[in-house]
Amino acid sequence: MQTLDAAAVIDNLGISYLQDLSTFGALSADVIAELVCQGQVVSLDKGEYIAHFDEKAEDFQVILQGVIAYYKRCDGRDVLTRYFCRGEQLGFDEMIGLITRSGTDVAVKDSLILNISSAQFYDLHVNYPAEFGVFMINLARELSREIELLEDVIGKGTGWLADVG
Repeated sequence: MQTLDAAAVIDNLGISYLQDLSTFGALSADVIAELVCQGQVVSLDKGEYIAHFDEKAEDFQVILQGVIAYYKRCDGRDVLTRYFCRGEQLGFDEMIGLITRSGTDVAVKDSLILNISSAQFYDLHVNYPAEFGVFMINLARELSREIELLEDVIGKGTGWLADVG
């Protein structure tokens, strides 16, 4: 795991690339630059961990490049439940819910992530209230898509989707 210079990352990826990420959709270039520069950009090698089960969630991550696997802790075992890809966030639900991490995040391949702390999230609310609202909509949209995905999995596993006529 290596922390990278945020300005260099913005120069390398380009602001238009960052604006195309679903988590940053409809945010201004200035706000995205603020998020990246005030956050922590980290390069992960395949197999490196972002967060471990039962750690306090004081931040969340936006995947700038790469793929992250999420292993949910179930009955003392880590079970792969999903992959998070470019543009998606992970850990926001745990941070905003003030809960400890319920699983472990592992890079599936070399990846680039942005850590956004709870303090930085609050500062965005104070300094850019209108953009914060857009950011919250993006985060809520991602969470709703995740809920839909989970409902489909549960439905297929329990027969909810079966014809009960």
